[in-house]
Amino acid sequence: GEFRETSSREVRLDYTGAVLRVVVEFCFTDHGNASHHLDNFMPESFVRSLVRVSAAAHYLDIPHLETDVLQTLTDMIAELPSLACAVYDESMNVGNPVEALSRMAEKKIRARPRKSLLPVKDNVGGVRSLDESLLETIVFNEQSTISEFEKFQCLQHWVKRGSKKSVQGTEGISKVESELSEEISTTITNLAKQLDLSRIPVSKLTSVVEQSHLVTRDDLYQAYRSRALCAGRIDNKIVVEGAGTPEVNGTYIQEGVHQDTPMYLMEGMWEGREVIFSIFLCSETTWYISIMPEGEMPGEPTYIDFYYCDHASNNCWKIPSRGWQPINIGQTPPPTCFVTGFFDSKDSM
Repeated sequence: GEFRETSSREVRLDYTGAVLRVVVEFCFTDHGNASHHLDNFMPESFVRSLVRVSAAAHYLDIPHLETDVLQTLTDMIAELPSLACAVYDESMNVGNPVEALSRMAEKKIRARPRKSLLPVKDNVGGVRSLDESLLETIVFNEQSTISEFEKFQCLQHWVKRGSKKSVQGTEGISKVESELSEEISTTITNLAKQLDLSRIPVSKLTSVVEQSHLVTRDDLYQAYRSRALCAGRIDNKIVVEGAGTPEVNGTYIQEGVHQDTPMYLMEGMWEGREVIFSIFLCSETTWYISIMPEGEMPGEPTYIDFYYCDHASNNCWKIPSRGWQPINIGQTPPPTCFVTGFFDSKDSM
């Protein structure tokens, strides 16, 4: 035959002894005690090893073991979402044999991006588990639903993975991490330029973004300038209540500008996914309450619209309190909106 063992007394498999012990035990007992053979003291190392077990099971044609590994990893991610990043990274490294694992992990990250990418414990998975190409794929592409500030936090956490200390620089990323390779520094610079800093609250720009030295002074200046242009007409928060689609009810915070008019955003859940609900003015005539796909401009066909209202004020940037109507999948009754923050609600409607 053409098997290697017909011509060689030694056949090498690209799997560790621990991984193969799990496979052998499964063959004899119909179950593999992975926690006994693999390092289960570090959750990230454990799930990465399980991905390798699945690859070995695929290579040796043991589909039941593949199924068991998939279920085990699914259960672990449900309990600790940040492990999805480690599973995704490892499965993408392995390739086709564990394609089902990479699809499952990516789906989990998309469904719960904040808990998956920004874990409470820094040493348990999260965005630090991703290599640079996957960082851009998961965090910065059009499918991402996290806010602009959360994108920045992901970049900031990822940078810490590759260095032991930060060096304060005078102009952006060029001196931010003395121990980063040139390739990684270039990646950080390119990703930082994809951030729309004008959509990050000023308090975060000042206290977090500026202090990180991950963005250039010019980019910060442009963000502050954009904020200043509408500072005199910003309603700090918009409260939406009474909508027949209850998911849209809540407090929206001003983040960013569209068509020279403030936009308001709120994190929420829709059909089991973390999303960003938005209130924005389109074509200078109509306000919408919609789900905003990250990276898309307001009014794009990819938006999921719930309610709309034609403005009747001479000041079109003032959000109307009443007069909202359902559109597309919005349910009756329509909501009412009122302002809290810088202006009295009676003066702002």
